[in-house]
Amino acid sequence: MDSGNLLDLASLTFVLGGLLSIAAVVRFRPDQFRLVADAALPVGLIGFLIGAVSMLAAVSDPHRVAPALAVAILTVLYSGAVRLVLSDTLSQAVETEHSMTGKVLGTLGFLATTIWAMVAVSPAGAIVFWEPQVALTLISLAAFILGVGRALNLQYLTGWASKLVGLAWLGFTAGIVGALPNLDTPASLGPALAFSILSLLYALIALILGLIWMPRAMVASDGSLPTGLSLAAPFVVLVLLTFAGLAMTVF
Repeated sequence: MDSGNLLDLASLTFVLGGLLSIAAVVRFRPDQFRLVADAALPVGLIGFLIGAVSMLAAVSDPHRVAPALAVAILTVLYSGAVRLVLSDTLSQAVETEHSMTGKVLGTLGFLATTIWAMVAVSPAGAIVFWEPQVALTLISLAAFILGVGRALNLQYLTGWASKLVGLAWLGFTAGIVGALPNLDTPASLGPALAFSILSLLYALIALILGLIWMPRAMVASDGSLPTGLSLAAPFVVLVLLTFAGLAMTVF
């Protein structure tokens, strides 16, 4: 195996840039690096989805498909390596208080790195990643969950990491169901597939921002955070299966 195939500058820049931004939230203090370990795989999945959307946008330009595929796969590889290296920090207590300066710098750095990756990889630029319908749908569903939890006097202010993952899968499934009637006309699959993948992307970005700004709300009542392999594996497998099904339909 050629080890050079495992090196992609855009993927490495995105993962390191995103995670260094998150490390800035805790002022690069090793005793609080659990935040970086928790964020590692979600950041990798964001890169994976950026690559996936870019692949869809680059279907008409085969030369852009390979860079998008590299970002999709290698960001998960790099972020998984970071989480493995920092796995011992997962025994640290979840830090629920961060300085305002750290939160602002971390947020700006993470968003800037994400937008840079979108522009660098997608032939259509960052605009292809913006879909107001997806954002409004997820916000409305989150508000509904919050309202129901408050009305029923449940623990509606905790466990939002799991709730965001649930919203991601709900949006993904809705998009796939919406695509089924158009299987005989592949050109019409784009909007439904975009809804599916962007639902995952937006929810993961919200998860990262939640870890930065509202860590207490992200943690479940038992102290758990669904940011490990149980989060990453289903995302990667189902998106790849979706692409495989799309390829069989088109070709």
